[in-house]
Amino acid sequence: MGVENKKNNPSASKGGFFQNLLDSLFKSTSPEAEKKRKLKAIAKNFQKTKYHTFYKTSTFEILPPFAKLFYDIYKLIAPAQTMLHVNENMSLYKSQIINYNLSEKQVELSAHFDEQKIMEMSHQIPLQKLTAQIEEELDIFSQEFTAEKINRTENIYKAFNLFKDFCSFDYYMLLKKFNNKLIENNFSAVPSFEKMNAEYIIDNLKDFITVSYPLTDESIIWDDLFAFIKSIRGSEPLSVSTWKKIVAKIRAIKSSGAFDLMVRHITGNPMYDPDIPIASSMIVEPYIDKLQEEVNGIISKINYAQKESKANSFCEQIFGTSTVQTLKNYTSAANSVFEKKELSYYEYTEPLNYLKAFILEYVKKDIREFYDVVVIRGQWDASLSAPMSNAYQELLKISDAITVFDNDLAEEGASGTKIKTLLPKTAHDPGAENIINRVISDSNEQARGYIITSTQELVVIGKTLKQLIEDYVKQKPVLVQNWRELERYMEHPMKEFCVNIYKKIYLFVQLMQQYLSE
Repeated sequence: MGVENKKNNPSASKGGFFQNLLDSLFKSTSPEAEKKRKLKAIAKNFQKTKYHTFYKTSTFEILPPFAKLFYDIYKLIAPAQTMLHVNENMSLYKSQIINYNLSEKQVELSAHFDEQKIMEMSHQIPLQKLTAQIEEELDIFSQEFTAEKINRTENIYKAFNLFKDFCSFDYYMLLKKFNNKLIENNFSAVPSFEKMNAEYIIDNLKDFITVSYPLTDESIIWDDLFAFIKSIRGSEPLSVSTWKKIVAKIRAIKSSGAFDLMVRHITGNPMYDPDIPIASSMIVEPYIDKLQEEVNGIISKINYAQKESKANSFCEQIFGTSTVQTLKNYTSAANSVFEKKELSYYEYTEPLNYLKAFILEYVKKDIREFYDVVVIRGQWDASLSAPMSNAYQELLKISDAITVFDNDLAEEGASGTKIKTLLPKTAHDPGAENIINRVISDSNEQARGYIITSTQELVVIGKTLKQLIEDYVKQKPVLVQNWRELERYMEHPMKEFCVNIYKKIYLFVQLMQQYLSE
């Protein structure tokens, strides 16, 4: 009868149709109303999950079963928290993970990369040969990291990071909100928990989602992680089977969407979507790069020390001391100011200082005496004497140029004034920094030019001297016809005087090469 009435009553049917049409047309479309509808749907969906006892949507209260879940997890991972708090040095864990996966050959080779070992070897093997040997060993060491070994190592590292972050979550402080009498790490009896306003734990819940959801990554091999932990500690803070049960629980919660729904409802943000960070897994390549960098640093340190030692030895033999100072402005002392401002620095202060000292002490004294007697008064082929004469004159010019160069960098000099004026501005004016760096760079280029040119000229003089010494000791000299006559103008025995100059030039060229060689 009722059905017949509905069929025979068009107006009733039309009334329902038009009512639905009107409802759809005039239904509120305000954002706030739409938000309320979504939150209402979220509450309904949450109630359908198996975790509905965690949260009462009508009163916005977190219920005791929620706290009980966290207490159960806290009780299981407490030993791991203790382990992590005792040793929180991630660099140490990285090294341990790497070492755990090294082959026997890699373990043997790694001993060769120790700084003390390299230092010891540098006393027995020439540095160039030692460098080549270590580079070869580093290459073999790197090749031992097969794709399989890299994947396993990085999986353990990734798993460890996830494990550490999860266990480092502050379960105690969260649970203390539900029971303020709770004692940390005391699991003698299961405490009672009170319900509470959800807004008091919303940040904790968001943080927990961040550290727990990544555990569900199916690519993680937890057995490898726990085997590693056991190898470095002798025991596991919790069994791998217990840990897998925790992961399974997290996977079930994530799959249900219960925690996401809770956050959306509590915050009133229907669009909330957890921002889950990607766990870091890169460890092998950075390790190899760092090892290479450290070894290169050790080699550079040895190289510098050896050069410094040789330089000091050469200075002692040339000047009688390793402390020589002739320049006033292009000095290492000036570099301390630039270093504080993180600017470029004068690179050739020592060799240029030595060059100026050598010119003053030997070129303008002993070599000048030799020049005045042998070159000016000597009867010998101009094709041989001219290069020596030109080299000597060039060295005198360079000496004057170095003086002008050094004075230019004084506070009253053109370049020095520019540096002094711009230094205070470098903190806030990149342009000032650029100008100073350019002045310093130009100065370094000039200094290097003086050193290279002077060294080349001294080599010319040295080679000529060697020929003249050999000629002097002959019964019948070939190059210089009047050696005996020239001896009358010398205050010292000719041969010893020439040999001494030659030795000083040889030593000085060796000294300069310490600074010019790469």
